Amino acid sequence: MVLSSQSSRMSTRGRFMTNSGGRRGRGKRMLVAVVPIAALAFVVWYVWSWMTKTSEFEAAQTAEAIMPPAAQVNDAVIGSEGMTSGGSETSRTEAPATTLTVPVEQGSETTGRTTTGESNAARSGSTHAVIGATTSSGQDNSTSDGGSIASLNTAIDQAEKDPVRARVALTRLLEGSALGTADRMRGYDAINKINGVLVFSNRIVATDPYSTVYKVQDGDSLARIAKEQKLNCDWRFLQRINGIANVNSLSVGQSLKLPLGAFHGEVRKAEFRFNMFLGDGEKRVMIASYPIGLGELNSTPTGAFIVRPKSKLIDPEWRNPRTGEQFKPNDPKNPIGERWIGLKGIEPHNKDFDGYGIHGTIDAESIGQQRSMGCVRMRPTDVELVYELMTEPHSTVTIAP
Repeated sequence: MVLSSQSSRMSTRGRFMTNSGGRRGRGKRMLVAVVPIAALAFVVWYVWSWMTKTSEFEAAQTAEAIMPPAAQVNDAVIGSEGMTSGGSETSRTEAPATTLTVPVEQGSETTGRTTTGESNAARSGSTHAVIGATTSSGQDNSTSDGGSIASLNTAIDQAEKDPVRARVALTRLLEGSALGTADRMRGYDAINKINGVLVFSNRIVATDPYSTVYKVQDGDSLARIAKEQKLNCDWRFLQRINGIANVNSLSVGQSLKLPLGAFHGEVRKAEFRFNMFLGDGEKRVMIASYPIGLGELNSTPTGAFIVRPKSKLIDPEWRNPRTGEQFKPNDPKNPIGERWIGLKGIEPHNKDFDGYGIHGTIDAESIGQQRSMGCVRMRPTDVELVYELMTEPHSTVTIAP
């Protein structure tokens, strides 16, 4: 017998069973409908992803076609506007060729002569750095760059036609460090040849600002002329360049060549050279270059010097400070020769140096060597000329490493 309550539960359980089976049916139908939609969505996503990657690849190929290879990118020039002070790179531009403007004297004014040359800016670490440019140690390289050689050749070729302009161009080249050793020697030889006429002869070139003509007056002597005209040279130099054999034979109205400006010396220890300049500042010109001897063990001091007051001597007496040996004037065995020009340092590191000077020598083989006790040695004929040009207090001597 089935109780009413049991009947009710059974009826309810039947409904539950019937309802559960209906849900399972509907779930299957929904799954069948969803799977194709999901598959279609996956296919669409895959196609879209493949097309996007293809576009990116084509864009990359286009960018590579536009961008040059790294090896073709020009090195930035250190010190140019493409580099900051800290050395960080801000642009990559090749240094263009520049023009070198050489100031040239024309009468009493300065004009300009322009020649084509290479840029002096060297690329750090690059094999294209200018050969012969100044190095961090201040030494010259052994060879010259092409632009400097061309400028040197032009100046040498110009010497006979326009020696004044040629002298200025050569001076600027030799003041710098772009010329190698052999070419510097060529430049020095050209300077000596040019000034053999412009400075050391009685010839006067109209465009030369460093010489003038003087007419001898009644009562004149070479010493008086040098003093009253305030010349920065010894009267013996006037005798030399004017070819005067007898200083007592001057005649009224006689034309004499007089040098204008102060003479200065420069010692280049690395080259064993003594270079003479006429004039001051940027307008100075080189007038002579001589080989010299220097102090043993690199003992010749460096820096700026002036001619020590009342130190210039002819046929000086000398005592060897090491041995105590004494040499009288006119002694042919006197190691310092027949001229002495004392030097006085004017910089903190050399102002207390004493006993240094420029002098002659009786040991010709010591020229180009380090054999003196620190002084600058010169050949007898060269030191005689330097003696006539160096005056106090106007003349200075710079001794460079």
